[in-house]
Amino acid sequence: MSSFILAHDIGTSGNKASLFDAEGKLLSSGVYGYETEYPRRGWAEQNPGDWWNAFCLATRKALEGKDKNEVAAVCVSGQMMGCLPLSKDGEPLAESIIWSDARAEAEAGYLSEKLGREDFYRITGQPFCPNYTLPKILWFRKHYPGLFKRTDCFIQAKDYINYRLTGEKATDPTDASYTAAYDINKMSWSEKILDAVRLSSAVFPKVHACGTVIGTVTKRAAEECGLAAGTPVFMGAGDGSAAHLGGGSISPGDAYICLGSSSWVMSTTESLIWDPQKRMQTELHVIDGKYAYLGTMQTGGAAYSWSGNALSGGRLSYPEIDALAALSVPGANGTLFLPHLMGERSPWPDPGANAAFLGLRQDTAPPQLYRAVMEGVAFNLDIILKIIRKSVCVKEIAVIGGGAKSRIWRQIFADVTGMPILLPEHAEERTGIGAAIIAGVGCGLYPDYSAARKFLHIKEITEPRKDYSELYRELEAVFEDAYRALSDVNHRISGLSKASEASRAGII
Repeated sequence: MSSFILAHDIGTSGNKASLFDAEGKLLSSGVYGYETEYPRRGWAEQNPGDWWNAFCLATRKALEGKDKNEVAAVCVSGQMMGCLPLSKDGEPLAESIIWSDARAEAEAGYLSEKLGREDFYRITGQPFCPNYTLPKILWFRKHYPGLFKRTDCFIQAKDYINYRLTGEKATDPTDASYTAAYDINKMSWSEKILDAVRLSSAVFPKVHACGTVIGTVTKRAAEECGLAAGTPVFMGAGDGSAAHLGGGSISPGDAYICLGSSSWVMSTTESLIWDPQKRMQTELHVIDGKYAYLGTMQTGGAAYSWSGNALSGGRLSYPEIDALAALSVPGANGTLFLPHLMGERSPWPDPGANAAFLGLRQDTAPPQLYRAVMEGVAFNLDIILKIIRKSVCVKEIAVIGGGAKSRIWRQIFADVTGMPILLPEHAEERTGIGAAIIAGVGCGLYPDYSAARKFLHIKEITEPRKDYSELYRELEAVFEDAYRALSDVNHRISGLSKASEASRAGII
């Protein structure tokens, strides 16, 4: 029997292919990047053709020296909350409006008025936010009515790759949940929401359970990407949901932090948990009958990347940034960073939030700035973790994603949260590992999702330091107060910026 599993993660900065054997050992990988366009403040778009090109190149790289006929299953995960319009014959009608794009504020406001925040939250498990797919579809309908009429359906990144592989337009419950048009209680497209905005469920693809076969690799796709024609393609999950498996969160209390472009804290639960203040997401887990309770911040790892580009012109590598941050004492000599570079989702659903350095003095230098960025992300995520811990018993927490490779950042997280931080092997591969687990269960290599345990090998544990944890508790309180104090100012700045851009574009 074929025993290789090929998993892909269609991320924000690029695609990574990972080839695993039946025991969960990573055999090879391939990575290819692509660009994000930012046409205006708060906008973010990508070319779906770039996704497919990266998929093909990464696949060929991962399969070098391997027999393509030994691939038992292909499974794709990818960035969520996108808005890619496809024609009936599968042609993209525009660039994909990706997850971080917040242009649809007016449409999110319209949804809020039509449905009310409580009903919307209880149906979707999501707080109101312009980043979800549905507000973006409404924006697209308003601004491109001709293209909207030609649109057969709107799909996500992984679903576009699956379409290119198999010719089938389909999605799964996790990506469907993040459209803000899916009823997580009934597990179907919400008639109430779609009726309110005069949309048919036909604008979305059919929903298939994670781990089901959606088709096989076509002859044309095989020629382009290097897989064998006829290879089964299994329905994966959105990147965040696949990461739940890769992060080892399959039972209540299993928690992890993901330090990707966006960042989040999550724990598995046995039931849906509703945050009274609607700051958190409560959603379907990949594992049937289980749920995920989490909060996502817009720019965690992306804030770290931004600091390198903004403060050094991109001249420093990540290890060099870490070395500089290590020169600063914890607390960065009183320098604080609010990491809201593209608004915020959790713990404050606020598209008008802006990033800021506070406490700058004449002697502030790059080491303090870099450390403040890392600490600011940690504060934001710790506030989310505290909300989770009100409902779930969490004793330790894994950290995954590209940012997990930073030793100093792991120590900051341990000190800020006051909890042991576990670093698994291949921390940056965890989304792909989640997709591989889904495929393995789907094709019968693994009996059930407890297989996630065999993929989680902890190679290092970082313990918190009590003295610094006490310091960080005080700084985190200042961090929260700073966000609230600057809220009105930030909204005024955002309003002025939008007016300026509209004027420059000839809109007003």
